[in-house]
Amino acid sequence: FPLKGARSQKLELASVQRDGGIPDDRKFALLRHEHAAQRWQMYNEDSERAARANACDILRTADGKDVGHHSNKHLFHQLITDTELVNVRARCVGERGLIVECASTGRVLAECEDSAIEREREKVEKFFGTLLKSARGVPTLTRADGCSFTNVGGRPDEHVLHINTTASVREVYEQTSSWETTGETLDAFALRFRPNLVFEDSGDGSLQPFDEFAWCGKDVRIGRDVVIHINEPTIRCPSTRARYDAPDESGEERKVQPDVDIRSSFPNLTASIFDRKAVNLADKGSYLGIYAKVIVGGIIRTGD
Repeated sequence: FPLKGARSQKLELASVQRDGGIPDDRKFALLRHEHAAQRWQMYNEDSERAARANACDILRTADGKDVGHHSNKHLFHQLITDTELVNVRARCVGERGLIVECASTGRVLAECEDSAIEREREKVEKFFGTLLKSARGVPTLTRADGCSFTNVGGRPDEHVLHINTTASVREVYEQTSSWETTGETLDAFALRFRPNLVFEDSGDGSLQPFDEFAWCGKDVRIGRDVVIHINEPTIRCPSTRARYDAPDESGEERKVQPDVDIRSSFPNLTASIFDRKAVNLADKGSYLGIYAKVIVGGIIRTGD
């Protein structure tokens, strides 16, 4: 997900390092206009360190929270408040460039070759200032190498992978009544949960719904080289209600409608959080998916 809140870019392979995430994941974010002056120092080609320091400050962990759980996502435009983001996809270009496309047609809507140059960056910022209904002004396109604007694990040496399994997503989909009346497909439904990796059953039925919660605290090997450690289940926020349906026959994007029914379909199970004693997840919220950290780096490929 090159841009926080926008749609994903599918990769056939990715090289990951110890304590690192998928390269360029949440590399860019749109800082809200009302917070930019207080929370972000404008950067240029000679002030990358300042940009990284600003990102680390924004991604600080609040008192009383587990390490890596950040509390400042409200500073950014995100799906919870800006469901228009579901209609665009972003791609990184070079080290500091970004292209924004229509998710349905692939048409380029805005682009900048170098986000460190103000006149380039403004091309993207002005587009989102018009697109996002909650914007009180033009947002600031933020970027910092070594950081990821995630809700969990975004500072240097603090990156995480978010993992879904097809079995669990299918189970929740089948328990959610709305698809029967709206026609939402399983593939579109799965996009709501925004994973970095998707684990599929090998075809023998060995991967059952919600099996992954039992992996918490354990190590998992992916392919030949990569080993990850499962940190905790993923608590779901209301952004999972935003639908990713294809455009209708007229070519216009369908209006994104919140789906409150979905939260009642999440499982009520126990799991370990950061290697501690297992807890009842229902006491803390609704969960689907797991977070993991890389402990042995290498290349992850589709089909591993």
